[in-house]
Amino acid sequence: MEQQQNSQVPPMQQESYGKRLWNLWGPVVIKWAVSFGVTMVAMGIISFMYMYSHYDVAMSALSDESVMMALYEKILKIYAKYTTWVEGAAALATIPVMLLWFHKDRVREKMMGIVPNKKAPLWKYIPQLLMALTFCVAANNLILIGNLSSVSAGYEETMDALYTAPLGVQILSLAILIPICEELVFRGLLFKRLRMQGGFMQAAMYSAVVFGFLHMNLVQMIYGFLLGLMFAYIYEKYGSVKAPILAHVSMNLLSVLATEYRLYEWLAEDMMRLGVVTVVCATVAAAMFTFVQRIEEKPEPVLTVPDQE
Repeated sequence: MEQQQNSQVPPMQQESYGKRLWNLWGPVVIKWAVSFGVTMVAMGIISFMYMYSHYDVAMSALSDESVMMALYEKILKIYAKYTTWVEGAAALATIPVMLLWFHKDRVREKMMGIVPNKKAPLWKYIPQLLMALTFCVAANNLILIGNLSSVSAGYEETMDALYTAPLGVQILSLAILIPICEELVFRGLLFKRLRMQGGFMQAAMYSAVVFGFLHMNLVQMIYGFLLGLMFAYIYEKYGSVKAPILAHVSMNLLSVLATEYRLYEWLAEDMMRLGVVTVVCATVAAAMFTFVQRIEEKPEPVLTVPDQE
């Protein structure tokens, strides 16, 4: 799964260590900075509005530490209700920056004479979608079977915060904006830039570790790491960032709808039902993986015309 390169590659000036470090980590840093900035703005607005409508409490908090702590906890609870809105807004603000960066990378590749992997035809996207969706169900079922949510209080708190928003907001933020943003950052930029410097496994593992770690709780770290590996493989095989974006969007949409309509609660009511569905989904995911493996991703060989004497 190696990319090919023309023999006639224009000489590139050696970049400094700092520039190479920024080139690798810049997208992740920018994503974090935008998310932090949007969060601070949202917290500031919520704090101002609450203290404005509860002026006496705000004044009391200035001289009483216990009142200050109670006020802070109240503001945090209000903020939690808008977590999905804030995350969606941060993703929306980040996407244009990442798209610009992504486009510059593709232009740079052309200047270097690198031939990109072939893009798979649209009909071959069906197997990767089935693989992603059945993997999503199987993985969530395993979390239920293993009662892994009890291991991480942060996981339950995160899920409660994200899935309390109106369904339309969940679909827009969790199933569209956030997946697009994350795939541009972690696959379109981080993975792709690592891939330019080395082999597939090294790039996939590194980007998946970063993707999982930034989810900040044990359950989502493990889940995010596995997803990171799968999305990197899909990107490599399909030759387009649209492939992991489509898979990620589909999985998040399934999770939103399954949570809204209590699919996993229904499955958990009967352990036999839960086990059967898990095995079936895992089997389908494995079968689709074997199909995806057969996709030929290597670029077409570059034909050179010999110089005429």
